[in-house]
Amino acid sequence: MKWLIVVVISWSIGFVSYPLLWPSDSHNTTSSANVLNQSTVVQHTSSAPSNHTSPQQPQLIEQKQFDRDALKASLNTDETPYMSIFKIMQLAEQDPLEALLIAQETQHEDLYGFILEIAGKKQFSNVISWLEQQKSTELYESLLDSYLRGLASVNPQQALSDVELLAVEPMRSSIVMSIVDSWASTDAISAFEWLKQQPETQSTLKMYLNTMYYYIEQSPNEAANLISSLPLNESTNYLVTSMVYQLVEKNIQDAVDWLEGISSEQRASGVFIISRKMAETDAEAALVFLNNQKQAYDLNQDYFNSALAEIASVEPNMMLARIDNYDANVQRDIIINASYALAEHSESSFLQVVEMLSDDNKDIAYRQRANQLSQSDPQQAFNVAEKINDSASREESIVSTVNVWSGFDKRAALSAIDNSTQLTASQKADISSQIQLQLTSSNIIYP
Repeated sequence: MKWLIVVVISWSIGFVSYPLLWPSDSHNTTSSANVLNQSTVVQHTSSAPSNHTSPQQPQLIEQKQFDRDALKASLNTDETPYMSIFKIMQLAEQDPLEALLIAQETQHEDLYGFILEIAGKKQFSNVISWLEQQKSTELYESLLDSYLRGLASVNPQQALSDVELLAVEPMRSSIVMSIVDSWASTDAISAFEWLKQQPETQSTLKMYLNTMYYYIEQSPNEAANLISSLPLNESTNYLVTSMVYQLVEKNIQDAVDWLEGISSEQRASGVFIISRKMAETDAEAALVFLNNQKQAYDLNQDYFNSALAEIASVEPNMMLARIDNYDANVQRDIIINASYALAEHSESSFLQVVEMLSDDNKDIAYRQRANQLSQSDPQQAFNVAEKINDSASREESIVSTVNVWSGFDKRAALSAIDNSTQLTASQKADISSQIQLQLTSSNIIYP
């Protein structure tokens, strides 16, 4: 497949140097040029409008068949496959249908997609009859997609009309997304206007998001104004998110400035993204920004809590030190995110950080860390699980840890249970019995 791509990319270079490829075979070169010129004449002649059968029609069909046979014969004499591909692709520029038929007859199936994309760009609709013959094949969707993407680059509305006739669900939705993506890459504003008229589905939401990336690149100011004018719904949230992601990666202040121009109802997802990005370089500034947004715009509480938890994933020590400043429901999220951030710390460092927490919050942190380490370091996970203060939560976390552990080292898991200082004799017996019943590879190696 790599050599095919290289050949197609170098096609234009080959066109210039084509006469030099056969310096000792002027007859074949002339013959091939005549074949292509004759095919061009036939194509343009046959595409002229007519209300009746021309007296010359049988002659044209006969001539076209002769030309195809001549080109096929020349392909058989080519010294390399590159020359054959070059000739077929050269013909595709003039008559894609003929190029498809010759590619089919000479087993150049890898060229179908390239030829069909050319046909789409040049708006040769006569290839549709050939496409419809491929409906029963596994290639149909990709072939149709190639043609319609090419057509979409010059006439997206026609491509969208054609897909309604040529495809059924779920293929249709997939290809529509491909067409809109092609359209948006060159004219995002028009594609966006079309999308606004469509019913809101999961597919259109994805297309909104993809189109917005192009929209922001092509017309950032217009994109910002458009988003600001839209009513609040799921689509708008996607767009705000997309816009802020684009801006914040380039300049955080640009994202903050843009956020000031949209309604308070729309800004929640943007605040979340900006505060998370700010925290990477200045966690204190991120907290100030977040608190200001909460006070000035009555920021949605769920987004506010989520943003706090995200800051904890960047600066866990700072957020755990201030845990008492927040409500119990957000404390849990902060602790969980902080525990993720501390996953790479040693056991002693982790315990030192969480020592300042209340017993209930310590238990949340211990359970989270045990769960995180159960596969990478089951012994440490077991040690942390044993520190959980609540007996029911402690037993649940230990069982969860040893169930994972026993899957790859049953002997070590059973030994840890046996040596536990936090489990009763009956609990040890119950857990060990459960592990013994598990059918694993280690069960076979160590019965």
